[in-house]
Amino acid sequence: MTYGQPDRTPDAQQGGYPQHLWPDYAQAPSDPAWQPQAPFPGQPKGTALLGVLAFVLGLAALVAPFLPVDMTGFRQYAAFPLALPGVGLAIAGLIGARRGKPLAVVGAVLCVLALGVGWIMVLNYR
Repeated sequence: MTYGQPDRTPDAQQGGYPQHLWPDYAQAPSDPAWQPQAPFPGQPKGTALLGVLAFVLGLAALVAPFLPVDMTGFRQYAAFPLALPGVGLAIAGLIGARRGKPLAVVGAVLCVLALGVGWIMVLNYR
């Protein structure tokens, strides 16, 4: 298929060739009330803050009992104040249309591991 010359030259005011020479996918909509939709209708609207907080708390809860700091009488309980809110934040991060759900899952796993480590330390301390 060969294309002939356009019936008129490009117009600087219109921004190029007339619209009837454009391909079908580039045509302007014929309905004047048409408005573009939101950029990805199925995309979650929330932030990833809850997932990030759950991840940070889970990581801190997993590391805290093993820090080389004098925590006499408290070391076996060091994971619980960080891991319990982390589990709650991870669950809240997984509910609803939010971003950062994979990070919330990783945070939940880290918090559960920290709770397990804390429980094992409590049982071995007695």
